[in-house]
Amino acid sequence: MDVRRHHRYRRGDRARSRHQALQAHGSGPLKPVGKVSSSSSSSSVSRDAERTIYSVGEITRHIKNHLENAFTGIWIAGELSNLKRPSSGHRYFTLKDDQAQISAVMFQSDARRVRFRPEDGMAVLVWGHITVYEPRGNYQIRVKRIEPRGKGELQLAFEQLKAKLEKEGLFAESLKRPLPLLPQRVGIVTSPSGDAVRDVCRILHRRYPNLEVLVYPAKVQGSMAAAEIAQGVRVLNRLGGFDVLIVTRGGGSLEDLWPFNEESVARAIATSAIPVVSAVGHEADFTIADFVADRRAATPSAAAEIVVERKEDFLRHVTVLKGRLDKAVLAGRDRLEAKVQRVAAHHAFMAVRHGVERRSQQVDEADYRIRGLVERRLATLAKRLDETTRRLEAQRIDHKLGQARATLSALSGRLDAAELKTREGAHRTLGRLGAKLDALSPLGVLGRGYSLTWTAQGRLLRRAADAAVGDAVRVDLDKGSLHCRVEDKDDERTT
Repeated sequence: MDVRRHHRYRRGDRARSRHQALQAHGSGPLKPVGKVSSSSSSSSVSRDAERTIYSVGEITRHIKNHLENAFTGIWIAGELSNLKRPSSGHRYFTLKDDQAQISAVMFQSDARRVRFRPEDGMAVLVWGHITVYEPRGNYQIRVKRIEPRGKGELQLAFEQLKAKLEKEGLFAESLKRPLPLLPQRVGIVTSPSGDAVRDVCRILHRRYPNLEVLVYPAKVQGSMAAAEIAQGVRVLNRLGGFDVLIVTRGGGSLEDLWPFNEESVARAIATSAIPVVSAVGHEADFTIADFVADRRAATPSAAAEIVVERKEDFLRHVTVLKGRLDKAVLAGRDRLEAKVQRVAAHHAFMAVRHGVERRSQQVDEADYRIRGLVERRLATLAKRLDETTRRLEAQRIDHKLGQARATLSALSGRLDAAELKTREGAHRTLGRLGAKLDALSPLGVLGRGYSLTWTAQGRLLRRAADAAVGDAVRVDLDKGSLHCRVEDKDDERTT
């Protein structure tokens, strides 16, 4: 056997080996497209018989079968780039590292389950299988799952949504509404069978037995929970008549509490026309709902305590209001006194000082009357509130509480009216006093061309007989004074 013939036999062996390998991963035996004959010589025929020729489609199909069978359910780490989000809901991107890159596709059915928002440049882990697109001969990975590297998927989704809503201004303190002082009707969105609703209702009814409470039943865990919670907030808003809403559930893992981190729940709370208290999990748990709500409570029990204050807290609040009213009255009185003192300090007004002092005493008396009225009214209100609360706890009559609130509102209105009336009276008195002072003011007389003449001892000269020839006198004019000496006098007035 010569060298050329031996080489031809070995090449034939390699061709048969490749043929057998492709058959092992293919769907059947390979069929050559045809034989190539170059001449009628025996050596050429023998050489052509050793060749197996495939079409592009056949070889691509066998490569596809081999790759797709060999690489299923694999994890790949890389960096996202060229991310595209068409309206179909599919996601197309490139996964790359510093050595290579691979195309990737994630269809809408899988993409909608991703909780965070993938972005270009993000380091991720993807799970899926290799597919070959035969028309172009390209291979890619069909992604079924995607996870961020470094941070967990839920934590990243939480941070992304928090940043988005904060940028929109949904967390601004200026949007937070105060809770009503004495709510009559409370709505709760939670699971009707959980511990949270029992804790909230127990505290609410213990503090105010006749408080009306409506529970909207909603799942608080699982894939349907977010939609039901958001729907509950919207339904209670449509029903109307609620003073405050509580959105709550007990503790759990981040996965358990996740419905309260969904954007749909956050936007339902943000657009609620009724103030909302969020009470999700324990004190260490924070959700997106907490940031959007008007008030955040550490626990469900704390939410009930925030919504309905104790009677002692209410009375303490009344005391604070009384203190503010006292300060306002005292400040008004101080301003009036300071104004009177400035007027009385001028030497030209000594003649009417006693009248000013009498007016000042009247202002003091009016102040004492106001303070006494305030104290008596507040004491009466506190006593009536205490009596009303005891009667409600004993009789459990709903309309009595409404009457008590109406009485409190009416008395508060009358108190405000009395305070306003007294203040207006004091201002009118001061106005009359000012007018009188202007009329009696010697300075006003001087302004009309008259003058005041004083002896060297500081006595006001009213008659010529009170001065002797040669006496030094001071003449006060509207603008300045003259120091004169009496050279002559006439005790009788001449015209």
